[in-house]
Amino acid sequence: MASSVCAFRGYPEPGHGRAAQLVVGAFTALDQVPLDIRLYVHDLQDTAEKWPALPITLPPTPWQAATLVDDLAALVTALSAAELREAAEGMVLTRGEVALASDKPVLARGWRKDGPLPDAATLPQARRAREAELLQLFAHLDPHEWSPEQTDAVRKALLVRLAGLGDGLLRVSALPPAPLDWHADGERLTARLPVPGAPQPLEAQVVAETVDRHPLISWNDPMWGATGTAVSRECWRWRVGWRSADGKFHTDAGSTEASQAAARFGAEQTLVEYAARAQTVRQRARYRLLVPRQPAALAMSDPAIVVLGLRSLLEAACAEYRSEADHPEPETGWRILPHQDENKECSLVTILLDNCYVPYPELGDPANEADPASAAFEDFLRSHAVILTPPARAYLAGLSQAGPGELPLRQRHEAAMRAVFAVDGEEADLLAADTGPLPDGMAWIDLLDIAALEGFLASTEPDPAQ
Repeated sequence: MASSVCAFRGYPEPGHGRAAQLVVGAFTALDQVPLDIRLYVHDLQDTAEKWPALPITLPPTPWQAATLVDDLAALVTALSAAELREAAEGMVLTRGEVALASDKPVLARGWRKDGPLPDAATLPQARRAREAELLQLFAHLDPHEWSPEQTDAVRKALLVRLAGLGDGLLRVSALPPAPLDWHADGERLTARLPVPGAPQPLEAQVVAETVDRHPLISWNDPMWGATGTAVSRECWRWRVGWRSADGKFHTDAGSTEASQAAARFGAEQTLVEYAARAQTVRQRARYRLLVPRQPAALAMSDPAIVVLGLRSLLEAACAEYRSEADHPEPETGWRILPHQDENKECSLVTILLDNCYVPYPELGDPANEADPASAAFEDFLRSHAVILTPPARAYLAGLSQAGPGELPLRQRHEAAMRAVFAVDGEEADLLAADTGPLPDGMAWIDLLDIAALEGFLASTEPDPAQ
C-alpha cells in the first residue's frame, strides 16, 4: 500500500525502519475517517504546511478533517533529533522540503530578513549562498547538535510529507476506480468515452510536461543519503473535453499531478462524472452542450434550458460600446456575416452571444452563414437549449437591417432597437418585462441612443422573474 501511494504522489518509496513506521502510523490514523467523509477531507498537505495553526474553513469541515493533521503531527512530535534524521533519510526528504519547512529561513550573508531583497543581478548568487548556508546547518552537525529551529524544520518537513501521502490515500480510497482504455499517441495517452446522443465522445488526455529545475542548486537532491541523485519531480498534465466538428480538441477541465497514475486517475474520475450528467454538461468556454437537442422537440422542462432576454443583449452591447470608447480605432465597424471567418474574427452577433455566455455559430457550422433573423440561426441556438425571448429575437434580427458590410455599433444598435419597437401584440407587451420599466421622464425611443441606453441599464434593475 505504501509503495503504491508513494508512486501515486510522486514520492520515493520509504525505506525500512523509522520511515516505514511513520507511514504505517499515518495510514492507521487515516483509517479513522469514515468512507463517506473522505471526499470532504482534502488538502492535508496545505494544512500541514500551516501547522500548528489550523485554517478556518467555510463551511466547517467535518471534525475528522479538522483534527487529522494533529494526529499526524503526534507521530513526529515526540521523536528525538536522531530519530527525525533517520526517518528523513528513509523517506528521502529533499533539501528543498527541509528548507521550506523552516519557519525562519536562513538568509545569505549580508541579506537581512527585514532588509531589501537583492536585485536581479545578484539574486542567483544570493540564492546559491542561501542554499549553501542552509545545507551547512545539517551537513556538518550530528543531530544532537541541532538547534531547536533545525529540529523543528525536519519535524515539519516530515509532517508535510506524511500529509501529502494522506491526501493521496484519501483520494484513491474515497472514489471508486473508473479505469479507461488508454492508448499511446506519441508521447500522449488518450482515452475516449462515447456518450449516447453526443456527436463526439468525451476525451481524456495525459501528457508529461517538462519541469524546470529549481533555481537553487541541488534543491531536489536528498537531504541525506545518496548524493548526486535528484529526486524525480515529474509533472503530468491531464485534460478532459471533446472535439468540435473540425476535429479540434477543446479542453473543458484539467490539472497537473506529480505522477502519471495520479493524472490518469484525475482524468478518469472527471470523465465518468461528466458522463453521469451528460445531458446538462456545457463546455466552459464555448457553452455548447455535450448532447445537443432536436430544435423542434426542445421543451421548457429541459434542465439545460437557458433563456436569453433582451436586457442581457443590451448589457453586452453597452460593454462593447464602452470598450470601443476606451480603445478608439478609426474607421472600424461591425459585420453580421459570417459569424466567424477564416481568421477566427467574429461578427457583432458572435460577440454579443459570447458576452451573454451562450454558444454561437463557428467556422464549419452550417449556421455560420445564417442570418440572425433566419430559422436556421435560431435552430442552432435551440440545439444547445438556448431560447430567445421575442424582444431578444427581434433585436438580433434587427442588427442586420442596418445594412451589409461593416457599420458602426451605434448604427447597428439603432436598427436593432427599431426592429424591437416594430413588434406588436403580446410580444410588444414583453418589452418592459424583458428590460425593466422605464424611469420617469424617459421614452422607449430614447433607447435608440446607446449612451442613453447605458444610463437606463445602470439606473434600473432587471425583473427577478426573468
